[in-house]
Amino acid sequence: MAKKPKTDGHAVLYRIVLAVLAVCVPVSAYFCNFFYTLTKSTAFQLLAQLQGDSTDSGLTEDFWSIRALLRDVLPSVQSLLGEGELGVSLPASVAALKAPAVVFVVCLVLAAALAVVLFFFACFSKKKTIPICISVVGVLTMLAMYIAFRQISAPFLDGSINLADFLPSSVISVLLGGMFSVEAFRLTTGYYLMLFLFIAMALWAGANKLIELGDRPPKEKKPKKQAE
Repeated sequence: MAKKPKTDGHAVLYRIVLAVLAVCVPVSAYFCNFFYTLTKSTAFQLLAQLQGDSTDSGLTEDFWSIRALLRDVLPSVQSLLGEGELGVSLPASVAALKAPAVVFVVCLVLAAALAVVLFFFACFSKKKTIPICISVVGVLTMLAMYIAFRQISAPFLDGSINLADFLPSSVISVLLGGMFSVEAFRLTTGYYLMLFLFIAMALWAGANKLIELGDRPPKEKKPKKQAE
């Protein structure tokens, strides 16, 4: 009986690297800083000036991870909604954010799901063409996420939406919302890590596919029959 060929060390390395890269995608999405915000408050600036600090510009810099948003921000929003403190009707500018927000969330969940599929392919399959295709889909998903986020962030940056739009209609809420402005709102580390990981997986699987094709022996040409 012919002995089964031993597992190629290069194939094992390919699987390990692909699996590690795939695992890092949801980890990056959940734990790394995903959003960067820079807000300016005229109230904070005025308060600092009254206290004798003329260097305070009222700018506040924050980094937000998905984990922090789910742990800290989401419960507060749910409690407000449950108590009915938010206005029933939102301005058209805020309502217009619903579609890109849904696209953003769907792309985020899809990217994590694609990474899970890639992990199982790395563990249980020798195929490389399918991981290449999945990785490319992951890259396209991340680009769609970026476009959706640009549509979300634009109204905050140009002043079309402010804090008052999310508060109950009152004189205090209007004044409070007018004292805060968004100077910067962009994607940061977590997003770019996910994008890089999908690109890296596509390149890694593609390079190994080329090596695999190069290692295949050329097909032997059948000799032509000579005419008698």
